[in-house]
Amino acid sequence: MLKIAIFGAIAAILTLLARGWDGTKNPSPPSNPSNPFQPSHPSHPTPPPKPSHPVPTTSDSLISNPPLLPKSAKGKYELIVAYKTSKLYNPRNGLWDQVLLRGYLTKPSLFDKKKTGEYVEDQLVGPQIRVKQGETLALNLNNQLPPESETTCPTHVENVNEPHCFNTTNLHTHGFWVSPQGNSDNVFLKFKPQEKFDYQFKMEPNHPAGTYWYHAHLHGSTALQVSNGMAGPLIVEGSRTPKVKNGKVTSTGDMDILWKEKNSYPNENILLFQQIQYRCSNPDPNVTFAVPNNCEGVGIGMLENYNDLSIGGFWTNQNYYTSINGKIVGEMKVEQNVFNRWRMIHGGVRDTIGLIIKEIPDSSKFTAEQTIKACSAYQEADKKAEFEKLNSLNVHTIAQDGLTMNHVQTRTLSVFHPGYRHDAMVAFPTTNRYCIFDTKLNIDDEINAPLPNVGPQIAPNHRFNAQLLGWVNVKAAKTKAQTAAQFLKDRAQKIGLSKDIQSQLSQLNLSAFSDHPSLMIPEIDKVVAARPKQYSAFSLGPDPRTGVFKFGFRHKKDGDTLSFGDFFDGDGSVDGEYVRQLQVGQTDEWELTSAGFGGHPFHIHVNPFQIVKILNPQGKDVSEAVAPEDPVNPVLDDVQYRGMKGQFKDTLFVKQNYTYIVRSHYKKFEGDFVQHCHILDHEDQGMMETVRVCGGKFPCDSPLPASHHH
Repeated sequence: MLKIAIFGAIAAILTLLARGWDGTKNPSPPSNPSNPFQPSHPSHPTPPPKPSHPVPTTSDSLISNPPLLPKSAKGKYELIVAYKTSKLYNPRNGLWDQVLLRGYLTKPSLFDKKKTGEYVEDQLVGPQIRVKQGETLALNLNNQLPPESETTCPTHVENVNEPHCFNTTNLHTHGFWVSPQGNSDNVFLKFKPQEKFDYQFKMEPNHPAGTYWYHAHLHGSTALQVSNGMAGPLIVEGSRTPKVKNGKVTSTGDMDILWKEKNSYPNENILLFQQIQYRCSNPDPNVTFAVPNNCEGVGIGMLENYNDLSIGGFWTNQNYYTSINGKIVGEMKVEQNVFNRWRMIHGGVRDTIGLIIKEIPDSSKFTAEQTIKACSAYQEADKKAEFEKLNSLNVHTIAQDGLTMNHVQTRTLSVFHPGYRHDAMVAFPTTNRYCIFDTKLNIDDEINAPLPNVGPQIAPNHRFNAQLLGWVNVKAAKTKAQTAAQFLKDRAQKIGLSKDIQSQLSQLNLSAFSDHPSLMIPEIDKVVAARPKQYSAFSLGPDPRTGVFKFGFRHKKDGDTLSFGDFFDGDGSVDGEYVRQLQVGQTDEWELTSAGFGGHPFHIHVNPFQIVKILNPQGKDVSEAVAPEDPVNPVLDDVQYRGMKGQFKDTLFVKQNYTYIVRSHYKKFEGDFVQHCHILDHEDQGMMETVRVCGGKFPCDSPLPASHHH
């Protein structure tokens, strides 16, 4: 193990922050990391032939919804984890890179007649899983990754915050309101290769219908596995009809009823954004790669070591592109003027996405090659002025993090940090081609930014204005143009909803479909004022007690830095570790901050929270419903936080020197779960905390889960 020197200089710490692996030690290498061709790894697939054209114009590049995972005859899902091989288009050189990565098989039959450790040809996106309110989601997780050695996955792990056990896994249902105990959403479980486990997620009849996702969550291997592509969409379908009396909502409904046609959702697009990482390998020692992730048709892209996670700052500077449903620069097909529901999920680790959709004028007859060429022209920094002149498509956001908002928010720029989800209504008014871009934000609004302490500015010296994610092919249709309000009212009228609800929807008011009662009322103001505030501060830097550079949390304003698993014997100690203990049935106010060196996406399991206010360093609340855009530079005014006041979420980007006040109600579901940074390599290195809801049937002094330290 080689120590990484910590020099104490700001420049050195910032460099460490920008790296994909940011610890005091390099991790132990996994089994055969530099030679993936030994028997413990899948056999080496043959590189694909070079394509005959430089752009992805084949059906391989069509962005379609992830395939539905089939159920068994007994109504159970089988989710197999195995090495998958596929190809990713590489826009930098116009070639396809063959990759060999861990993933979830889109159907169990793909593994028929295979053995543990063998690879399967399959899509690079996890399958779609759907469940209805009140159902029990029965899912068998079947780990068919190759066996691990004692070196890479020791029986006793000395430092739990050092990445390890890359072929051992579990499952997290991100955003689900379910029990964290037993065989439910229990992230303290672990399953080695050739182990199976029956999960059962019991959905409440009033579980919010919406867009969620699942991914691997074993501490020590989470970032590597998710960066391999171990993630998939998880949809909760709802059928509740809302009721309104005298303008007051008496019974909450589900937005799904406005979109459903018979037994399906024909105008629904699920978009899983992923940052799939790899480094090229070849069994011939004489074959080298000028760019580690340009396989040039002779290498295989793999990710077997935390040292191979992208380093040095921005994702786009690392020769990587963000994929949509496993496709890079893929094509979406839609009909003109038809409102589609886009369920968008950020399932990546490395990059903040500033999603914006731009119309290319006079492009209705463009081929795929012409469209990609035209869209790509706007990526370069010197094209920013022309980029700004293009028409931007209005995106009507109806839900965040699976939770329906009280009011539709219409925007052209949607900001996604890792773990974020947006449900939105989109309609394309012309038959021109449209480009889906990840546009650059203020540098302090980006995760993994190389210079987190600079003032607001567009990333300096950044060669990209925006990264092309995909494009939209609009087919002419006879559907008449409508506003979002007209569409919602017409749908409500068609299915027979009351005049009151029709009237609300015509004003883009969604309160009849919003699940959570507000915690920002006078009665709760009094409750939270009488209770101690919950503090949670991301901390990154030298531990004040030991001087060791580490990732962790502070739970007091003046507290020491704590990493997951650190020894602790103060208030809140359980089995020698700090556990945040919360009383079931109570409501608390939380203060979230980042204690230094950049921003971090805060995610808490089980219980979502309501945003009360977001204060910038000058103490101004930037979460107000409507704030006018800066006429000089519209992206500089905390655009990502506008309209967030009162919104419920489960993931929230916490910027350095900002203060976030949120409230959470622990209605039910006692037990142990976690809060953590959703830059998952930060989580694996200790930026995680055990959270316990207790005081009912679950004693607050219960021992930690047996697998807590695996």
